[in-house]
Amino acid sequence: MAKLIFFINILRRKFFFFIVWPLAFKLFSLKPIDEKLILFAFSKNYTQMPDNLTGLYEYLSNKGYNCKVMQAPQSALKRILFDITFQKYYARCKCVFVTDNFDPLYAHEPNEGTKVIQLWHACGAFKKWGYSTLDLAWGGSREDMLRFPMHNTYTDVIVSAESVIPCYAEAFGCDERIIKPFGTPRTDVFFDKQFVNSCRADVLKEFPQIGKRKIVLYAPTFRGNSPEESYNDQPLDYKLLKETLGKDYALVLKLHPFTAKKYRLSDEQKKEYGDFVFDASSSLAIETALCAADYLIADYSSLIFEYALLNKPMIFYAYDLDKYNRDRSFYFEYKDFVPGRIVRTNEEIIASILSNSCQQEKIADFRKKYMSACDGKCIERIAEYAVR
Repeated sequence: MAKLIFFINILRRKFFFFIVWPLAFKLFSLKPIDEKLILFAFSKNYTQMPDNLTGLYEYLSNKGYNCKVMQAPQSALKRILFDITFQKYYARCKCVFVTDNFDPLYAHEPNEGTKVIQLWHACGAFKKWGYSTLDLAWGGSREDMLRFPMHNTYTDVIVSAESVIPCYAEAFGCDERIIKPFGTPRTDVFFDKQFVNSCRADVLKEFPQIGKRKIVLYAPTFRGNSPEESYNDQPLDYKLLKETLGKDYALVLKLHPFTAKKYRLSDEQKKEYGDFVFDASSSLAIETALCAADYLIADYSSLIFEYALLNKPMIFYAYDLDKYNRDRSFYFEYKDFVPGRIVRTNEEIIASILSNSCQQEKIADFRKKYMSACDGKCIERIAEYAVR
């Protein structure tokens, strides 16, 4: 039965991908390009517009462009209607922005005069994705990934620095010439001193119990090979961390959206550690949490690229590095790449924080190599390029 369902789903996808979507696009292309129409497209997995799109949406809306938000619905029936409606606007728009995979884009080439701009949701290049993960445990089988084209219709791919262009070319299977180091839109806020300086106060409004203590932000990525199967081991020893750090530090959690609901603090944990551990996964924007933090405990998350702009210490809690490297792999050798101390135990986390070491020279080199195009003017630069 499982094989039959799989076969039926493949046939259904082929019907829409190779017949319905191209035909709808062709029919809607009978009308000319609307020079004022800009699309912002993203999947059902987002609870709100991706942060790489919001600034561009506001900028272009204020410039008088007709900015249309197109988020895929959860319902399968509504999704059929949505995909056809998307083809209607895709056939006539000046530009479409995406930050992730978006299947309705890949069934055919855009019309001449339309730009398809991939902004990708992560800065730099860290763990592998896209075509780079063919035959890896995380990416699935080569046959499954190649059954339907993906990442094949971009006119432009925007990245945070010239050094990561080869990584994106491999991940998207595209020509390096369409990849442009214009910077990452959501990083503009890190150059707004007023915003950066206000973030600690915003965190204290949410968690006044923190008081004058320093903030240690734990922001791990998810494990698992899909949003539906994602998980997070949460291997922090709250008891030990509170006993050794609780007087001078507070631990703020910012879990990945895929795992935040499943791995929130239990009532028992809140009762025992609620004056030390604070879960900001759903209550604080990630940029606010990053700017307020005095230390970042990361693992394989691309948030380290944004945090490098703040020149603050990072600790890399890579307790499952060997497994993660085997299943997902990286574009660079992890141990040489990360701008901070690598630890595998809670005791090493504590020692790193208490030593108050910040590898400023390594962070500066890391920022220069992987974030050189991020200068606080990315939104304006990308928006003006998109509509010219």
